[in-house]
Amino acid sequence: MRVASVLALCGAALLMALVCAAPALAGGRALTPMDVVTIRIVDAANLDTTARVEPDGTIDFPYLGRIKAAGLTEDELAQRIERQLVERKILAGP
Repeated sequence: MRVASVLALCGAALLMALVCAAPALAGGRALTPMDVVTIRIVDAANLDTTARVEPDGTIDFPYLGRIKAAGLTEDELAQRIERQLVERKILAGP
C-alpha cells in the first residue's frame, strides 16, 4: 500500500483529507495501481468504502461498479464518484 486517502462527499460540498506523508499537489496526487483509497460519504455511511486500485486501474464502488481511478488525482476521483452518485439519484444533487 503506497498511500491511503480519505474522500468525504457531502452533496456538492467535497472534503478531502490525506493520510500520507507525501506532499499533495493541488487536487491531490495521481492514483496508481495498488494504492488504497477510503471513501466516506457524509450522511450515507452505507456507501463508505475502502478499495485498492486494481492492476487494471479501477476500483469497485457500491451501486456504481468499476470506476477508473488510476491516473486521476484524488480530487478528480472524488468528483467522478460524486457526479455518478448524483446522476444515478443515489445522492441528492446540489
